Amino acid sequence: MNPASPAVGIRPVLLQQRTISDGPGPRVLLMHGMADSSTIWDRLCALAPQHAALRRAEFHTAELPWRGTGPPDWAHRPQSASWLAETLEELAETVGPADVVVAHSFSAMLLLDLACGSSAHPGHRLQGMVLVSPFFRPRPEDFGWDTMTGLPEQFVRTMEEGIRVAAGSRSKPELHRALAERLCETIGPYGWSRFFELYLRTPWLRTTEVRTPVLVVSGTEDRIAVTGEAQDLVARMPAAALHTIEETGHFPMAEQPARFADALGGFLRRIPAAPEAAGERPRPTLLERI
Repeated sequence: MNPASPAVGIRPVLLQQRTISDGPGPRVLLMHGMADSSTIWDRLCALAPQHAALRRAEFHTAELPWRGTGPPDWAHRPQSASWLAETLEELAETVGPADVVVAHSFSAMLLLDLACGSSAHPGHRLQGMVLVSPFFRPRPEDFGWDTMTGLPEQFVRTMEEGIRVAAGSRSKPELHRALAERLCETIGPYGWSRFFELYLRTPWLRTTEVRTPVLVVSGTEDRIAVTGEAQDLVARMPAAALHTIEETGHFPMAEQPARFADALGGFLRRIPAAPEAAGERPRPTLLERI
């Protein structure tokens, strides 16, 4: 088997339309983080039909290769951002191109990497990007030995947090640590390496060249992708704004869905209706979309 190919029998990407717009609006693709799944967006999608600013949008979710039940060899591919490119391509071919991508954590880093990469086309881009709980450090010296030794434990604790948020009232705290460690075993050394090498590259991302409107959302209680990093990122993007959500950790869309919906709704009001609402629009290539 080619080490860059997914395991046989497991589809690396699964797309699902989650809402139908009640009028002309943007097509929005929601992307989850590492060892998570599209269910992290369930509470937001449940609110969308009743939310004045969200119900005009068409929401789709993607089950990505780094989900908990994804192909175990997804991380054998060196360039993880190519998975996002292929996901956008598949959505464009089956439904139509995304106007806005909302990406969480690891996927937010990949989307930023894709937008800043040497392949980014200077012309047509996504009409908007929402980066939720992104990781970003502007200087190489911001990474020290303590980064390497401390991050793995923070990562396990973040997995615990995600399990707690997802379980809600059904939560059994005594099981959280074991489940979190099991998830980290699923991620494995290659998955962790893809995350960490991407994080280490953030000082060299060409963020000042990203002209697409960007909303960065950060929970003030996030212990791993701290708000200070979100502030540093926004300061280095010409069309970016920061929205913080108080008393919220790494999963604001699940922990505070109503407040997250308001923030996303405010951003989407700036995004014009998709051109196909007035007539068929030509499908741009992947590089044109990004």
